[in-house]
Amino acid sequence: MRPLYRFVLLSMALFSCNPIASIKNEKEGKLTATHQLVESSEKNILLDNESAPKPPYMQMIKSAEGEQILTFLNPYKNAIFFYDYENGILVDKIEYEKEGPDGILSPAGYFIKSMDSVYVYNKARFELALTDSLGHVKQRISLIGNSSGYEWTMYYPQYFFYTVNPLFEANGKLVLTGMSPFSIADSLIGKFKFTANVDIKSGNVEFMHTYPEELYGSGAIWDGEFYTQAHPVLSPDGELIHSFPVSHDVYVARRGVEDYKTVYAGSNTAGTINSIDNRGGRVSNEDILPHILQYDFYNGIMYDTYRKVYYRLMLQGIPNATVNTSVFEKPVVVIIMDEQFNYMGETVLGPWQEWNWQNSFVTPEGLVMEYFNPDLDSEEEYLTLKTFTIEKM
Repeated sequence: MRPLYRFVLLSMALFSCNPIASIKNEKEGKLTATHQLVESSEKNILLDNESAPKPPYMQMIKSAEGEQILTFLNPYKNAIFFYDYENGILVDKIEYEKEGPDGILSPAGYFIKSMDSVYVYNKARFELALTDSLGHVKQRISLIGNSSGYEWTMYYPQYFFYTVNPLFEANGKLVLTGMSPFSIADSLIGKFKFTANVDIKSGNVEFMHTYPEELYGSGAIWDGEFYTQAHPVLSPDGELIHSFPVSHDVYVARRGVEDYKTVYAGSNTAGTINSIDNRGGRVSNEDILPHILQYDFYNGIMYDTYRKVYYRLMLQGIPNATVNTSVFEKPVVVIIMDEQFNYMGETVLGPWQEWNWQNSFVTPEGLVMEYFNPDLDSEEEYLTLKTFTIEKM
């Protein structure tokens, strides 16, 4: 099950009426595009019979010889696979036991610092496991302290990692960006912290970054990771920047303080984003999906060190959606901005069912995104990656 549509399976029974938050795009229709993305190349990596397209997590690393290695999580094998990015050949894999002292029952993301320092998020135990290249667990770090039961969900974030929402290292710490699966109660808006910083040397965990009150406070209903998953990126200066799904701005977390600086980073076509209307006193699954289909929502953000630009992803709303419309029909948009977040342009790629935006990353060649043709009928399965470069209009 893909991370960003579990909300459809969650029922909400809310018996108090909450105000509607309206987040307006002040620059809608006022921005001028000067650049666009153009497809420059396509790479097809032939997968073995134990692998499948749309892997839940990927990371690009460099080998000791400087070669680009594409790694991805293979849930079927409970393993991380390593492919030579240039020739598409499988060069290595790390397989994990599911039980025992080296057991990782449910790997759901990872960060490869080196082949002997592979940090794996074990979703089944809400922990970070430090492993080596043989799959041995050298250390386990709890991300919920000594909590038991389900009370921890009110105070600790949950994590749904994917390629454009990665684990990464900054200043000697691993940064894990999580989310609240529920709307933030006003009593917790300044207390619930969605980022875990794990000290690489000591293993100590520090939680930081609260939800902006102007977006998620005052009782507004944003229920589920589609609305509450913050997407992080490091700026060239090492500042942590968050792209919240419901905001046309990005939020820059300043070092050593909990408040943010906001910078406009929106789409020229995105309209006002309203929170879920529960003035009828109850919100159900039937209310959530039409709401998600109707509005534009922002997602991952990446910095391209080679071209000194940001790419911010957005899922465009479908105003004429019906009860038969799938969330995967929402068009994927890539917004291009310079280092100061000045708007350069945006490109509509196509529907989510074809453009797996969750598997996006930057290489020296350009912005790479997984492409999947749902109508392709073939006995062989490929991982198809398309590269885009920036072109002046």
